[in-house]
Amino acid sequence: MKKIIATLTAIAAAMTLGAFAEKYVSANDLELGTVAEDKALEDDFVIKATAEKIVEITKQSSDAPNTVGNETFTQRIKIGGAGNPTCRSIQFPAKAGQKVTVYAKSSSKTDNRIVAVLAEDGTQVGTSEAAAYAGEISVGSVTLPADGNYFVTSKKSGIYIYEIIVE
Repeated sequence: MKKIIATLTAIAAAMTLGAFAEKYVSANDLELGTVAEDKALEDDFVIKATAEKIVEITKQSSDAPNTVGNETFTQRIKIGGAGNPTCRSIQFPAKAGQKVTVYAKSSSKTDNRIVAVLAEDGTQVGTSEAAAYAGEISVGSVTLPADGNYFVTSKKSGIYIYEIIVE
């Protein structure tokens, strides 16, 4: 009986750890091009776009810093303006208490912009700042309040997203 309980406990622990395992999307791993409709990616991420409000995967130019720690970004996800749960955003499922970390920059050479994390109903659950394009890639994190689908987007104007990590 002790072996059965120990085995069930180990299985439950493994399943719990799997539910909170890290998942991510990196612009470096995506095919260059224009996204004009929802595009499913690995780890349950989805780029949300429409023909009128596209998202682009473009090469990172060499005129601005593109390294964070040991990670060098050669590509970026271009969010061309304010987004919402239906367009110009990146969707992912998460559990309460998980942390989402976003690597981003403003597409403006001079103005910082706001990265917004939205719940499925469009309410904002957190923000971080994306530094002006000439600066370093910004890294911001938000702890998610409940189980559900979330969306990373720009609050107002264009931003570049390099990576999103959910852990």
